[in-house]
Amino acid sequence: MKNKISASILNADFSCLTGDIQPVLDKIDEIHCDVMDGHFVDNISFGAPVVESIRNAFPEAVIDTHLMIANPEKYREDFIKAGSDILVFHYEATPHAYITLKRIKEAGIQAGISVTPATEISLLEPLAPFLDRVLIMTVEPGFGGQQFIPEMLPKIRKARALFGDIDIQVDGGINEKTLPDALKAGANVFVVGSYLFKNNDKSERVARLRSLLD
Repeated sequence: MKNKISASILNADFSCLTGDIQPVLDKIDEIHCDVMDGHFVDNISFGAPVVESIRNAFPEAVIDTHLMIANPEKYREDFIKAGSDILVFHYEATPHAYITLKRIKEAGIQAGISVTPATEISLLEPLAPFLDRVLIMTVEPGFGGQQFIPEMLPKIRKARALFGDIDIQVDGGINEKTLPDALKAGANVFVVGSYLFKNNDKSERVARLRSLLD
């Protein structure tokens, strides 16, 4: 089970997105794309065309697409075709989690489910055979730059106990101070946004985090 850094572009400069990604591309494991619709969360970000543009710019990159949208089953095909390698949607966003996971897996890419801070992690247990990863929100979903919620650490520990060796991903408030606790609790994929992209020396920031994982 590899420890991974997933760089969230939510806080990147969209006027030169590829230029913001390029300096850290060989130092991260995944490009994390947060898709928001203004319904499931109170923010709007971008859609499948941006994911496709990133795929075209970086054909070898691993694109981790996080759908923070209502009714993700309606749009999964768009994001698969856009070039996602991993497609994660919210348990709370659809009553059709089983079939949505099944269809994502049938497309030949990795499938995952995310849970908000209030959702009990054990609700995902029946879906375990279809999960490549579980994403635990360590902030309330919708906006970057929030503070890590330490009360999520027991949820991370429980997820690791329930789901064994699949990827346990954490998203929200991850930095050099919070990453060690999440790692110790059992997370192995760390979404990093404002800590990375709201800094002039992105490479140095990634190196700091990598040193905590190696």
